[in-house]
Amino acid sequence: MNWMRKVFALILAAVLALLCACAAAEEAAEELSLEYLRRGDGIYRLGNTGYLVEDSRSIVTEETMAGLERNAKELNEAVPLGANGIRKYIYFVENSRAVRLDEDMTSENPVYTRIRECFEADGFETLALESPQDYLNWFYQTDHHWNYKGSYKGYCDLVRLIFGEEEELAVPAETVVFDDMPYSGSYNNRLGYHKSNDLFTVYRFEGLPEYSCSINGDRSSGKYGKMEKFFKGNHQKIADNYYGQYYGGDPAELVIDTHQPDKPNLLLISNSYDNALIHLLTKHYNVICSLDTRFYEFTFKKTANIPKIIQKYAINHVVMLGDVKFLTKAYALH
Repeated sequence: MNWMRKVFALILAAVLALLCACAAAEEAAEELSLEYLRRGDGIYRLGNTGYLVEDSRSIVTEETMAGLERNAKELNEAVPLGANGIRKYIYFVENSRAVRLDEDMTSENPVYTRIRECFEADGFETLALESPQDYLNWFYQTDHHWNYKGSYKGYCDLVRLIFGEEEELAVPAETVVFDDMPYSGSYNNRLGYHKSNDLFTVYRFEGLPEYSCSINGDRSSGKYGKMEKFFKGNHQKIADNYYGQYYGGDPAELVIDTHQPDKPNLLLISNSYDNALIHLLTKHYNVICSLDTRFYEFTFKKTANIPKIIQKYAINHVVMLGDVKFLTKAYALH
């Protein structure tokens, strides 16, 4: 009987060892691979994550940092710190253009460090990527834009920066997944891909104030974005532009009036990252003037005169918000 017990014990040990080995192999298979695999046109596939990214080493250069310093000088001169009681804030969206996801991400991003050194502001904040998982949570698989989770975090960060912890935030009523709308973003488009497993997903909000708006001087523009059309299924399905369709696109000048005179007025200088924030910011502001300086001079045949715009709309808060490509490109601001 002893030999039978020994045989059984050996068999049991072998089975347990095999199960442990299988579990270890399965766990290893689930580990993220973050190798940058070149796919063309400056785009890389990020290991086994399913994400397409850019390489920050080709974007964050001394030349682009010189552009950041130039922009900071422009804004510092256009909106002197403390002048006329206006408060000024900078929000930096850290994405794959500013950080290598396969390297140590625990220290402060050098671009953000330079931003805080160059810009004169009442407050700074950043969507900081502390691990690759942050990027996977907050950005689209095939596009440089932040997704519904990332943009909502950016909104919460910005409101807390400006108004403090006591300010009531807009809270999502539900998460809506558009099952028939795989989002094929700008990186896919650059590579000629047209398929994606990333379903377009948004938070739906209730109770935001009604508003009137002007887009590039046109006061008959109606609403900014096509949110309600999306929820009703009455929208154009252009897979690489759901972000712009839903949130509202990139007018050179968007002016929204929520008719809440007891609230402050905001000048928001940004690129398309602000598209997903503007509707939420209506909860906190009376007038929001959003400038996309990439298109301002082309649209209006003149540079954006920030001091005049501040005076015209009685601006109380100025926010410059964007990623490294926006904050380092030269724009005339006065």
